[in-house]
Amino acid sequence: MANLRASLLITFLSSNGATAVQLVVTVILARLLSPEEIGIYSMTAVMVSMAHIFRDFGVASYLQREKELTRESVGAAFGVLIATSWTIAVAMFSVSGWVAVFFGQPGIQSVMRVLALGFVFIPFGAITNSLLTRDYRAKEQAYAYVAGTSAYAFTAVWLAYHDFGYMSMAWANLANIVATALAFVPFRPKVAPWLPRLRGWRKVVNFGAGAVLGNSLNTVNNAIPDLLLGKLSGPHDVGIMSRSISTPNMLNQLLGPTVNYAVLPYLSKTHHAGEFLSTPLARAVAYITVVMWPALAVTHIYAQPIIQFLYGDQWLECVPIVQQVCLMFAAVAPFLFNNAAYMAIGRPYLTSLPTLLDIGLKAVGVAMLYDGTLRSFAWVLVLSSLIMYPVHVYLLKRILHFQRRAFLLAQTKSLLVAAVCASVALIAHHFTLGMHAALQLLVIALIAPVVWLLSVWLVNAPFRHELEMMVTRVPFVSRLIRGH
Repeated sequence: MANLRASLLITFLSSNGATAVQLVVTVILARLLSPEEIGIYSMTAVMVSMAHIFRDFGVASYLQREKELTRESVGAAFGVLIATSWTIAVAMFSVSGWVAVFFGQPGIQSVMRVLALGFVFIPFGAITNSLLTRDYRAKEQAYAYVAGTSAYAFTAVWLAYHDFGYMSMAWANLANIVATALAFVPFRPKVAPWLPRLRGWRKVVNFGAGAVLGNSLNTVNNAIPDLLLGKLSGPHDVGIMSRSISTPNMLNQLLGPTVNYAVLPYLSKTHHAGEFLSTPLARAVAYITVVMWPALAVTHIYAQPIIQFLYGDQWLECVPIVQQVCLMFAAVAPFLFNNAAYMAIGRPYLTSLPTLLDIGLKAVGVAMLYDGTLRSFAWVLVLSSLIMYPVHVYLLKRILHFQRRAFLLAQTKSLLVAAVCASVALIAHHFTLGMHAALQLLVIALIAPVVWLLSVWLVNAPFRHELEMMVTRVPFVSRLIRGH
């Protein structure tokens, strides 16, 4: 457990450093590129993200979940990954022209072809990355992430500044992939062969098929805003919606690599030991909601100054959409670990059931509620997530023996913390109204963390134990607490 906590800390620091760099790049690109240019790349990237699911074919999940790995089984996984990745690269390159014609955006063809090249190089870093995650070797992974993020940032800004438009993001993505794969080379474990193998591929494929089905449906579900708006409206609305979703999603980018790091191997080891997953899931729900709900509440209240500060006045159309999207993320937060839990118990096909229902709800919602405005489209996303809440609760009880009462109790103190933080944020927003956006954000940035810490401490939220452990690791504070 100590090794896992150390890995989580390293992952938190490295991923947040990468997120900070990406945020700076996003801010710069928002001023160098138009919403239409960002929309063209976003539409293409969403379609490519769906291809990534089939490219992986559940190999990462297989390597992290399998009880014991051999050089033969890893070689088979490498062979499956090479076969799927290169096949999809050729397919994407071939259909890029047709996709561009379908959406009526010629730029999609060029972007898709560059992104397809990334699939050629991904397998060489992906195998090593999965094996390092399995062993909680976050330090080595951090080096590779730094290399990839640096390559992305430099390429994106330099090309955008030299008028490469939407292609600057496409080439930056390829630079990230190549740099990351090269950086993983020195850390390749001995169990990973350098050449792919075919023997034993059936076991990998049998597990991967279920993982692919669930992950592909989840990717389609996440892609619905960009794909539907791209067809029903156009790149401008896609760009606005993309920024509106990515703004509150920065919290996921901040915490996601940390909270998701090793969750599958950890839950798998718990399951292999013959224990129910309800206990670690209850703790995970309490931890994630006590962090995300207060942050989403503050983002909802400060949406306008956040948009003005990050992207400028040309993006103010995002403000009401950001506020709606915050509600959607709040409803989804308690279930972020469900899919990993289903994978851990060896039932990857279960991940597809709730996602398929959610896709159906969004499709029906768009048909019934969408009136051509972004706000009506955003309400469809919010309502579908609220309807899915009891569905997820039922599956937790039925499949993972996670009782409804225990699930709701795990969120009670998080709700109290969020209410306190929201109340203080409303008061601070009232008194800073009319100030420059940067000054408003500076005030809340100073106040909110203190209020959150005090709230977690006073309501004795489960996360308080983790905070106490982190605090006592600081020598000065530890001596102060012990009185010597």
